[in-house]
Amino acid sequence: MVRCLIRTIFMISAILTGDLLKAQDIVPVAETILTSMIKLAVPIEGESRIYIDSSDGLRNNQLTGLPINQTIDRSFASKIPARDINRNFYLRFRITNDTDTSTRLFFLPGFYFREIILYKLIDNGEVSDSLPAISGPGNENNFNPIVGEIKLNSGESATFIARLKFIKTTVNNLRPMLSQDFYLPSLIASIQNERRISAIITYLICGIMLMMMIYSLAQFFANRSIEFIYYASYGTLLGIMFFLKAALYKYPTVENFFFESYADFMLQATATIFYFLFLIKFVNAREDFPALNLVLKALQYLTIAGMAIFTYLNFFTNNFPLQNLIENLIKYSWSFCTVFVISYSIINRQSILRYLAIGHSFLFAGGLLSLFLINSSQRFTDARSALINDSLFWYELGILFELVFFLVALSVKNKQDISARAREKERLLMDYEKTAIENKMAVLAAKQEERNRISADMHDELGSGVTAIRLLSELAKTKMKEPILPEIDKISNSASELISKMNTIIWTMKSSNDTVDNMIAYVRSYAYEFLDNADITCKVDYPDNMPAVEMSGEKRRNIFLCIKESLNNIVKHANATVVTISFRLGPHLVIQIHDNGVGINPDKIREFSSGMTNMRKRMETIDGYFGIRSNDGTTITLSVPLQ
Repeated sequence: MVRCLIRTIFMISAILTGDLLKAQDIVPVAETILTSMIKLAVPIEGESRIYIDSSDGLRNNQLTGLPINQTIDRSFASKIPARDINRNFYLRFRITNDTDTSTRLFFLPGFYFREIILYKLIDNGEVSDSLPAISGPGNENNFNPIVGEIKLNSGESATFIARLKFIKTTVNNLRPMLSQDFYLPSLIASIQNERRISAIITYLICGIMLMMMIYSLAQFFANRSIEFIYYASYGTLLGIMFFLKAALYKYPTVENFFFESYADFMLQATATIFYFLFLIKFVNAREDFPALNLVLKALQYLTIAGMAIFTYLNFFTNNFPLQNLIENLIKYSWSFCTVFVISYSIINRQSILRYLAIGHSFLFAGGLLSLFLINSSQRFTDARSALINDSLFWYELGILFELVFFLVALSVKNKQDISARAREKERLLMDYEKTAIENKMAVLAAKQEERNRISADMHDELGSGVTAIRLLSELAKTKMKEPILPEIDKISNSASELISKMNTIIWTMKSSNDTVDNMIAYVRSYAYEFLDNADITCKVDYPDNMPAVEMSGEKRRNIFLCIKESLNNIVKHANATVVTISFRLGPHLVIQIHDNGVGINPDKIREFSSGMTNMRKRMETIDGYFGIRSNDGTTITLSVPLQ
């Protein structure tokens, strides 16, 4: 009852405190291990002897002849060399029960073993059958034993030989211990919790990787950029690997054996392939950086080939040194790729590559330290569980800084993409405006061509016909005797007016006349001829240096018709002797028509209201201005914008 109570107290204490195995729990003993010195658990490296054998078929009666007389290499406590992983390890130690009661102990050789067989040497020199081997607490259904059970009667001394076979991984270690039966659960729990700080950091990294995965997926759904699917896959696979590393640490289960010997490297390699795919798309290496694209593509194929060879060696051979060599070569090739990315980024001096290079520098340093700690028995301190001696910690630290600078590079890329999209939008807008202007110019050119064709047809077809009518009517008048028929006289006059109007229309429609100076010349010619027939002196005032300012046919026609109407009114009603037409150029074309006649009589304003209304409407049609005033005659002002 007392023994059960003590066992319960120790188990509850270990569960509540989660303390690591402390120095006071491990008591150094003599070469023959005395059970009285084992209060809780003791390491027995110094009291054990070892022999490493490559053969795999020794019978029990052959164990006594093995030269098990070498001391255990201290480096075995941190890692087992790859060349020895597939060999059989034989451990020999002697225990004396110096207490007055029988005792039950458990032998824990270390991690990870696919086979633990414990033998007891009998006094006559024979070897007993293998002693019972059990699974760890909580793993009763697991077929992978982690400890061997030892029972000694009071005063009994015995020598034990343990045959050990490791699984295919580089995280194996040999740290033989003896534990009291009641303390075994606490011992295993303390060993599994010895990476407590590292595990907390690992879980934090896993949380960051989860956030990056969610962020990358959000970026994909927002931008439909396939590179973020690659990065989400990269972060997910690495996060799973880190999580399993922390959650399964020192758990001797079938799942953990598979993970440690095979799945962890496959997860890391697959994640790295996705990272190469992401990097190619993220920096547009295929088009912008062909050399970088070539190296990343080559590393992808090399990694895939290495994964295939690693898989074959793991499942179909026992050549773990070659398997471990393949894994290391692949990882060193990743380091080479990292160095190349850093160098390439420095040479090209691209802002995105610069930040990626900084992140890769941390990743390279962390990965290199991790590989050193994995493949070497050297440590920074003597503390076996020190954080700085944890290979996973340095790799995680490199990944963390790589993530930070990736976010910086992503921010820079987003800024560049926004600027590029804005420039592209401006270019498209300019192209659209250019196309619209070209279409408008094409329409205008078509209109001008049509106007020229119509004016040419009118001149050639209608003009000649109307001229013939006028000539025939004049010829008829000369041949007729007095009195002349008034209808013939009207035909002649109507033909003359029609010719004049048709000439005006033709002049308006011809695109070659679409300038201000051409309009002024036409108005001046018409005014001189029209007023000369009425014995009125005409003066035209216009700038000496007339710039070539365009004016559409519509504006020319409306202005000319307004001037024509004004001159008709002057001839009919003003009794003027002098008419002055002045042109002024600026933002507007301002035309003033002044006569020295009687001016406008307010009582007769109605006689001109229809004509003035028409002139005002014509000017409003072309966004112009019409004004009239009486001052020493009559002044009519016309103004139209030139732009």
